Amino acid sequence: MNINKEMILFNGKLYKSNEQREIAEAAAIKDGRFIKVGTLAECQAALPEGDLIDLQGRLVLPGLIDGHTHPETIAKSRWRVQMPEFDDMHQMLSFVKEYCQTHPVSEVPYFFGECYPPTMFDEKGPRKEWIDEYVSDRPVRLQDFTDHACWYNSKALELMGIDKNNEETGMAPFFIRDDKGEPTGWVLEPLPTKDYEDVMYDKIGWHPPTTVDEKTLSPFLDFLKKRGVIGILDGITEGEEAMKLYYDMDKAGRLNMYYEGTCLLESFDKLDACIATLRVWQRTYTSDHVRIHTVKTFLDGTNEMGNSASLEPHCNDPDKANYGQINMSEEELINVLLRLNQEKLDLHVHVVCDRGFRTACDAYEKAKKQVESEGGTWDIYMELAHCELVHPDDRRRPAELGIIINWSCHWAGGYFGEAAIDYLGQERWNTMYDFSEMIESGAVVTYSSDVIGMCEEHRGDPFLGMEISSTRVDPEDPLDPEQYPGSVRPPERARLSVADLVDGYTRLGAIPLRLEDETGTIEAGKRANLVVLDRDIFQIPVSELHEVKPEAVMFEGSFLFSEFDAEKK
Repeated sequence: MNINKEMILFNGKLYKSNEQREIAEAAAIKDGRFIKVGTLAECQAALPEGDLIDLQGRLVLPGLIDGHTHPETIAKSRWRVQMPEFDDMHQMLSFVKEYCQTHPVSEVPYFFGECYPPTMFDEKGPRKEWIDEYVSDRPVRLQDFTDHACWYNSKALELMGIDKNNEETGMAPFFIRDDKGEPTGWVLEPLPTKDYEDVMYDKIGWHPPTTVDEKTLSPFLDFLKKRGVIGILDGITEGEEAMKLYYDMDKAGRLNMYYEGTCLLESFDKLDACIATLRVWQRTYTSDHVRIHTVKTFLDGTNEMGNSASLEPHCNDPDKANYGQINMSEEELINVLLRLNQEKLDLHVHVVCDRGFRTACDAYEKAKKQVESEGGTWDIYMELAHCELVHPDDRRRPAELGIIINWSCHWAGGYFGEAAIDYLGQERWNTMYDFSEMIESGAVVTYSSDVIGMCEEHRGDPFLGMEISSTRVDPEDPLDPEQYPGSVRPPERARLSVADLVDGYTRLGAIPLRLEDETGTIEAGKRANLVVLDRDIFQIPVSELHEVKPEAVMFEGSFLFSEFDAEKK
């Protein structure tokens, strides 16, 4: 890291990202903070001995913040097989068969392949026998593109001890069964399968190399920093070892970014244990740049899997009785919020469908009113992540209630295809991913990548996310242009402006991390975090945003990398 304690950046377009969206030409930096932002003359008067760095007219943004991503999950996935993209199941299974023939059981005792598209199967999902026809000599797991489902062959289920005699707990993972109670091989919400797969690993005498250490974690963190990201909120901190790793990296001076952890609340009855765990992590692993003050919970599932909480029955249910699943009642969520407000801990909620969104808003409103009616103060943030389908009656509620919204903006095109139409119907699908009214009404909307495996690691690029939410077109996974002109995902009015996106990645993105007084804007007193771009993202066609290249990234007054030379006065 190039340490330069006193410097003046000049001849640039420094986008302050304040509410007025002002631009300055220069900034003076000392001891890791901006001490003056304005003209070159003003900055030289404030810092007469500072090194001069000519930005050559470049656009400068505050350092970016990814408000929901999964570094440890990516680190754990590095041993998995990254499959090509397939639309045809038989072509994909032929690839799996050929790979296993080339790599014997002694070399690859367990085939874990990423990823297949959720549109490959109907609502009944895939079956174990279909993999068995191609590979039966070893356990096989194929991961759904959304990471909210997977598909096992019979050998894997057998080794894990999953059969018709297993008792269902009502909690994830959900092993889908046929009419006779036999597991089909399709599993929903499979992330908590570690206990089952550990049984399998013991039986085959092999365990995957899933260690999360600096070697496996750093490639993704370095990629983010190269793209201008200087802070992240972890979608789920995967255990104490992960907290310790970030803490140790920061203490050694190798983290060079802000890390906000989250402690997973699996269910309402585990609230006490969750808070206790979080407090231990706080006391033990808080540093200058590593903190944890956030509880994470899942209120529903996914629209593509039909396990999200819907206000209307699924259109493919002839009985009109299936409204999806919700993991916590309104009363339970009220109690969670009341307890977290006592503890002064924030809440980050996975919610994708309209009933889940309304339940979260109702619970928040009632909990806040109860505290205030009793003479107390409301001290915490609730951030709702994803919010893919929101009823029109609820779109202004985040601004009215003070609820923060987080959107994984690279999803705004065709990334998840049309699988949700099977459950929501075309008309409701056409209204998804629309945050325009929330932004217009003054809600705090932040942005993220939510990448969870190596197959999508590159989509952690915030400029790719900005492009897709600006165009509603995914350059990698476009919708059928014959059905959707220009591959533009409806509704077109939901296209977000570049300025709104920059706000959410900077000034607003700092809020859930409780860093709004320290970073997110370029102004005197704030920490000197910034990214210098090779082109002006406010001037170029939005379809070129994914081509933008950061030419320098600064973290607290030190360049992580830079193509600009300092000129000593």
